[in-house]
Amino acid sequence: MTPIPLSPGRDLLSQGQPAAVHLVGVGGCGMSGLAHLLLDGGWRVSGSDLVVNEEIRQLQARGARIFCGHDAAHLEAGGAALVVHSSAIPTTNPELARARELNLPVVRRATALAALVHRQRGICVAGMHGKTTTSAMLAYTLRELGAPVSFATGWRVPQLSPHARWTKPDQAGPMPFFVIEADESDGSLREFQPECAILLNLDEDHLDYYADFAQIRREFGEFAAQVRGTLVYCADDERLAALLAGRPRAMSYGFHPQATYRIDWKPAEPAGLPGPPRTAFELWHEGRRLGWFPLQLEGGQNVSNAAAVVALLHELAFSPERIAAALAGFRGVLRRQQLLFRDELFAVYDDYGHHPNEIRATLRALRTLRPGRLLVAFQPHRFTRTRDLLGEFAEALSSVDRLWLLEIYSAGEEPLPGVSSMALARKLAARGREAPVAAGPEDLCRSMRAALAPGDMALFLGAGMEVTLAAQELAKLLREEQDCRRRQVGEAVGGLLTEGGAIRLAEPMARHTTFRVGGPVDYYVEPATEQELAALLTFCRQRALPFRVVGRGSNLLVRDGGFRGMIINLGGRGFSGVRVEGQRLICGAGAPLGVVANEARKQGLGGLEFLEGIPGTIGGALRMNAGAMGRWMFQVVEKVRCLDADGRAVEFAAEDMGFEYRGCARLLDHVAVEATLRGEPSSPAAVEATMKQYSARRKATQPRQASAGCVFKNPAEISAGKVIDELGLKGLRVGGAFVSPVHGNFIVNEGSACARDILALMEILREKARVGRGLELEPEVEILGDDQGA
Repeated sequence: MTPIPLSPGRDLLSQGQPAAVHLVGVGGCGMSGLAHLLLDGGWRVSGSDLVVNEEIRQLQARGARIFCGHDAAHLEAGGAALVVHSSAIPTTNPELARARELNLPVVRRATALAALVHRQRGICVAGMHGKTTTSAMLAYTLRELGAPVSFATGWRVPQLSPHARWTKPDQAGPMPFFVIEADESDGSLREFQPECAILLNLDEDHLDYYADFAQIRREFGEFAAQVRGTLVYCADDERLAALLAGRPRAMSYGFHPQATYRIDWKPAEPAGLPGPPRTAFELWHEGRRLGWFPLQLEGGQNVSNAAAVVALLHELAFSPERIAAALAGFRGVLRRQQLLFRDELFAVYDDYGHHPNEIRATLRALRTLRPGRLLVAFQPHRFTRTRDLLGEFAEALSSVDRLWLLEIYSAGEEPLPGVSSMALARKLAARGREAPVAAGPEDLCRSMRAALAPGDMALFLGAGMEVTLAAQELAKLLREEQDCRRRQVGEAVGGLLTEGGAIRLAEPMARHTTFRVGGPVDYYVEPATEQELAALLTFCRQRALPFRVVGRGSNLLVRDGGFRGMIINLGGRGFSGVRVEGQRLICGAGAPLGVVANEARKQGLGGLEFLEGIPGTIGGALRMNAGAMGRWMFQVVEKVRCLDADGRAVEFAAEDMGFEYRGCARLLDHVAVEATLRGEPSSPAAVEATMKQYSARRKATQPRQASAGCVFKNPAEISAGKVIDELGLKGLRVGGAFVSPVHGNFIVNEGSACARDILALMEILREKARVGRGLELEPEVEILGDDQGA
């Protein structure tokens, strides 16, 4: 593959011995990304910028030599053989002037980036809106699919850190893909000649550079002509479709009924599991159902972006099942519908949207969360964009419940007469929408906090730093208020406990589940006595505080947002005792099942051997009517002592507990504190032999990694594990969670999974069983808590 020359007769980025490259304006996101690519490739990197930021500190930690300020001396100090600059750097910059004096090649960032992209299987993502999310989604999905991939995205992506990375080709392996967010704002789109491309949309934007929309259209048309392989474009954008329809190797995607890859989506949660994946859609390819794809992102625009990724990957011969599993783990880009805070009262989101169409898409997505009111702060971006789109901004923002503005973020532009946030406020006033202009981030934060009422959502929109600083400040303030409320309730709960009890605030549930995932619970309480438990139940009822009683967390999946309420753990000594009376064992609800089984062995009591190896407690086993080895809990239970919602003790015979397969109706509104189990006369040796047999079977058929046991109940006609195995889904992965190769009904956490990964994987398995076998897999694990947290 012939490299694109950087200057006539020279391409310093293709030399065998890497040259030194100097980057002017290196602190910007795009330039710092290029610096990371060069460092990965072995080039020596120097650079300069006006201030030292986090991007520069990361580069310095990697060995780059970065100067603060612009000075001609920096060029020779770094020993540069090539100078690269961002489009924001003026031609009068002293370092660029010195480079010309020294006859050094000087190129724009896009030119250098294009030369790197051309060395690998380049995939450009282009369009006025959605490039960062789509390119990050594509790079992440390719990586999860196991493909070698380089990438450069336009903003920070938590799952792709840093936001640009060069993967050196492996001589024994395939050439890496290179996913690049191709910027059209400065006319550099035509620098790229990729193998594949995704074109998202066309719009009247960057009119400070382009004379009119016709010139924008020509720019994209010429870029499309340079794509050597598959071009995927959005059929829902009429102007883009008119430009590209009928072009060889061009595939359309979208909601449009004639799209080659047609989206079928309704803005609702998937059937079955509540909570994440927040969004899921079907994709049809030329009239045939391609598959079902879950997302952890909100709204129709993200569905469209994801469909573009799926379409391209399918054209590159990846299977729909693997694409769905890889895509499902993607959690988004910072400042793209980023949740900064959420509790039972408020939510705060930060979003980079600064064009009317981006604003409309974000508002549509967040309204699907059904907030009480939507309170919005907006900072316009650039004087030229505000001037050209003033009416569209007013139309896009006029539908919100409350609105504030900040002064225009200039992005280096000189002010224009009559163009200001106050001009936008007047335009909004003409549409009946009041929009005060805040003096700054602190003033904005105070004003929005004063206006917030329970159930409200605060959304901060814009590309400027002031608006995101205000968002972060409001989130910090609400977090402090939440902590204060927790402390007050915590002190009241602490007054109910004796010295043997304990309470912890904002306790991560990942510490208390065998899945090793789960966000914080407001109050994690361990009562020491039955009296304390009764007082806690009364406290929760009087305050309408949600609660759950748990044991070892072995059949529990707590979402990443945690649980807004109280978790009561009965693992203390007062609830964990086991005593023997003849052939009966009287067991506290917190007694581990393994302890119960071993006590029965010591006493020569059989029939309880199946409890060995189940990583739970008596209380949890009663609630789920746990079973193994062909036996289940209520086969050996005689009676259960409970507390009702008022903390009063009551006793029930086993037959009055309303037990069923993996459930117990009585324990939906009662808390078990003690159970009487009945054993069968045997000998310690015989019981031990059976326990060893069961243990060996478990070790041979169940994984050892962190899990919650079987995640699905068995359908009547076949085991869930067998269904998953026959569908070829063992080993399927979402993020850090995967289906165990040992047992198909186990999802295991390799150590990096979050609850969203597990839930997305569960929903994929359910969909495959539904479509492939006509079976509905019902979750056996209890799913608890909020679907999002910050």
